[in-house]
Amino acid sequence: MTGQRVSMKEPVCLIENDSHGKLRVVRSALEILDQIDQHVVVVSVVGLYRTGKSYLMNKLAGERKGFALGATIQSKTKGIWMWCVPHPEKRDHTLVLLDTEGLGDVEKGDEKNDNWIFSLAVLLSSTLVYNSMGTIDNNALEKLHYVTELTEHIKVKSNQRDGEESSEYLRYFPSFVWTVRDFTLTLEVDGRPITANEYLENALKLKTGQSAKVQQYNLPRSCLRNYFSPRWCFVFERPASGDKMRHMEELTDADLEPAFVEQAKEFCDHVFNEAKTKTLKQGLKVTGRREYNYYNTTNIPKYNS
Repeated sequence: MTGQRVSMKEPVCLIENDSHGKLRVVRSALEILDQIDQHVVVVSVVGLYRTGKSYLMNKLAGERKGFALGATIQSKTKGIWMWCVPHPEKRDHTLVLLDTEGLGDVEKGDEKNDNWIFSLAVLLSSTLVYNSMGTIDNNALEKLHYVTELTEHIKVKSNQRDGEESSEYLRYFPSFVWTVRDFTLTLEVDGRPITANEYLENALKLKTGQSAKVQQYNLPRSCLRNYFSPRWCFVFERPASGDKMRHMEELTDADLEPAFVEQAKEFCDHVFNEAKTKTLKQGLKVTGRREYNYYNTTNIPKYNS
């Protein structure tokens, strides 16, 4: 399927998040999707605010600038922003990149709103990238508590019984990629070298027991294990030092740490080659136009822009 290709010069706001925590779809962004009759690979990035999500998405777009980067402690991205570019590996596909508002913003302080943004990213994506800093430890997994509330926000109608909401929706969840930034540990367990994927799976191991403490420990791990498959992990060293970090948009690969450049390339190559076409029930592959139709049937208000 060749179809109509759309290449945007810069991202646009797809879902606005206003000052009252109301989410609204931007019609002008929908009209861009409506022009795409190619199949789409939809990659969303989510994570806590100020963790470098937007930079990764710019790398996937093959650009240094695009999604807004911030050099202050304030969250830069608001709502969900979209960038449609030609897929670098699949000529009959369009790559739709969705950059989401950072979760846990202390200035916003609206956990319910965060839950909806996370849920929308899951619902719209064929691959979900969760971006965090440091390590995958219990603290990092507790911050990913949004995953434990997905069942309250996402339901898919089951054809088996008319009108019945079913756990079948799990079959349409995206693949999952955990990106760990500023990673300084050695990838090994008991002195044995391990891969980043093994590092993730080791962190998701469950404890035995029925105590409240054990159940609390296991809950986010169980949700990740049950909801998302397959799962991958990529670790990144700090990209640059000192003041360079404040001007990431201006840096070329030559200005960055060689290890980070290689790690970023491995991540991008993975997404380009492994991220699947967005599909709906019965394995129906999604075009931009079909994605447009989906937005039009959601309960999220629309407004002209």
